[in-house]
Amino acid sequence: MSNCNLNPRCLNIGGKEIRVVDDHQYVLLIWGSLFQNRKQPMVLVSIDYHPDTNPPFWLWAYQKAMAIDPDREAELVEKFQRRMLAALEPLDLDSVQRVMGQMRNDEHINTAMELGYLRDYHMINCMEKHVYSRGSHYLVPENQFGSLEDTMFKNIELPLERINAEELILDIDLDYFLRPENFELDLDQNSIFADLVRQAQIITVARSKTYFDFLKTDTFTIESCEEKLIGLLEKIIRK
Repeated sequence: MSNCNLNPRCLNIGGKEIRVVDDHQYVLLIWGSLFQNRKQPMVLVSIDYHPDTNPPFWLWAYQKAMAIDPDREAELVEKFQRRMLAALEPLDLDSVQRVMGQMRNDEHINTAMELGYLRDYHMINCMEKHVYSRGSHYLVPENQFGSLEDTMFKNIELPLERINAEELILDIDLDYFLRPENFELDLDQNSIFADLVRQAQIITVARSKTYFDFLKTDTFTIESCEEKLIGLLEKIIRK
């Protein structure tokens, strides 16, 4: 995966590819490129303040349905969602690129499931412990928001035994981090995040600046947050 045309920033650290996008939905194109190369669906571990698992094209379909006939909302939403998905060819990224304007930044995970880019996901977040027919959600305790420590992963009971390193994508949204201290991770005491980093076939990162600026609890810039995360990833990879 050497094509960086779709992403604002691409890094290769010790052979590990890291892709950084502004808006979270654009990781879908990166996951699609990985699928093109590997021809097999992956398993996602996503760390985010929000649970980005709304149905594919839900908001676009909902707004269109309400403008046409509010009394037929459910029927029309499903119809418009099916129409959008039918226009997509999983191995043709141009077909996916063309509809990114109709996708919100919380609809990419289940779109990736529909396209076959993912076979499962583990959504670690600070808002909701949804129970859907596919995928799993894990709610971070409020006193551990922003944490990457082993105690957080153990508290949410992330089933590490179910995650095969050969098919792992690690995805991180910067709005998860509330303060610079979140990156002061003692790697001698905390190994779970480090293992996820080392095992991941690719790491995708979303800046989500609007949400980051709203949620942060310190004088902390998005640029500083990004560099601190990249610095931590590099420390882990090169350790």
